[in-house]
Amino acid sequence: MSKSIQDSNDQQSTSVIEKATSAWLTWNAIEIEQRITLISQWSELLKLQHSLGLLPGQMVDFHSLHAVPLISSGEEMPGPTGESNVLSTSGRGPFVIMAEQDAPIEAFIALVSCALVAGNSVVMAALPEHKDIISTLEQVCTFSDIEMPIIAVENLVSLEKVIVDPAIAGVGFVGSEAEAIRLNRELAERDGQIALLIVETDLEGLEMVRDQSLVLRFITEKTLTTNVTAVGGNATLLALGCGE
Repeated sequence: MSKSIQDSNDQQSTSVIEKATSAWLTWNAIEIEQRITLISQWSELLKLQHSLGLLPGQMVDFHSLHAVPLISSGEEMPGPTGESNVLSTSGRGPFVIMAEQDAPIEAFIALVSCALVAGNSVVMAALPEHKDIISTLEQVCTFSDIEMPIIAVENLVSLEKVIVDPAIAGVGFVGSEAEAIRLNRELAERDGQIALLIVETDLEGLEMVRDQSLVLRFITEKTLTTNVTAVGGNATLLALGCGE
């Protein structure tokens, strides 16, 4: 490969990462209820695509329904000095979602939908079988004036180049165990943050993508601490110290 071609490929990968990161920051800032609403609209459009059938849209509905009680509200954790701590969830960042050619489309769409519900952006290959998946979500986002959270690259070769970038928070994969092992090694050898690998290799039973708590694999936890006491201490103890 010539240097000019290599530089061009590097520039394309950088552009994809920048778009995916921007989309993640915008999408993750949206309240979970709004994301669920947008994804529900997406699932309705998916069900109208004859090339896909009803199952992919139903899979999106299934995971959206079960995600609500898991990540929709924060958990209050009172602190020992009077501060308020709220534990909640957040998307991890851009996720690459990919599948082998003969993988069930409903398994692929399950990973995409869970990544999106959790607040992540998704990078995928613009393959013919993914055309309707991308175009229907694009319709929803255009109508709602929301930045598209799916970034499409030309092919699987381009997708492989993106995976090794440290900005990619994780990879979702549907396919053979041998390919899953190869991806795991590739992620382990890259620089930067540790990337998640979420795989479905049971192409008959789809045991992993049928898990009601699958969305939890795509989130990270965050804590908001609000300290309303004087000088960071317990206000009651401070008052007692003043002799009142």
